[in-house]
Amino acid sequence: MPRKRGGRPKLLSLILKNFATGPATIQYPFEPTPIEPDARGRHYADLSKCTGCSLCKIECPADAIEMKPIPEEYEVPKKNPRRLYPEINYFRCVFCYRCVTVCPVQAYVTTSEYRLASEELITSRELSFSTLKKKEG
Repeated sequence: MPRKRGGRPKLLSLILKNFATGPATIQYPFEPTPIEPDARGRHYADLSKCTGCSLCKIECPADAIEMKPIPEEYEVPKKNPRRLYPEINYFRCVFCYRCVTVCPVQAYVTTSEYRLASEELITSRELSFSTLKKKEG
């Protein structure tokens, strides 16, 4: 075993040093994980801006976006005559943000939310519909 000049093994001094400083890891989920503000996290389409052009679906390398019809109970802007919206399957998404960059009307809202673990499928549906008003009556 390699030794230091003082005769003590290097390994023993390293163990004692690490024991005194405590763990180097974050105790997630008990402590929040610090993340950068520009981290690529959950993203979704703002349906008040979206035109339903399908360019994001076409350009998605992971085929994680599906164009779906907007239900009748929502008010849809006139700029979306096809009444379609992009629904992102976060389990398939590789978070390349290609959809964000190719959107001609900058309809995507980006967040740094990374906590997506779930036993059920997680999509952008609820977040996207939160940007539309429901019809009255």
